[in-house]
Amino acid sequence: MDDISKDPVLDRLDRLTEMVTRRLDKIEERLRCLEQDNGEIINLLIAVKAGLEECSGELLIEADDADADDAPGLLH
Repeated sequence: MDDISKDPVLDRLDRLTEMVTRRLDKIEERLRCLEQDNGEIINLLIAVKAGLEECSGELLIEADDADADDAPGLLH
């Protein structure tokens, strides 16, 4: 009689295990997608930073050139 009473419990445990496994698989898939998205965002931020650094360097050179042009006593 013990075997008969355990079967529904074991069946329920099997169903719950399958459900939990499916949910964990979905969570892992979502995490992989998030990691990929984060990697793309990081690459974009790196590119923006490089562009800003290049632009700021050009602005500093232009500012130095403008200061040199405005300095009194220089021959042109």
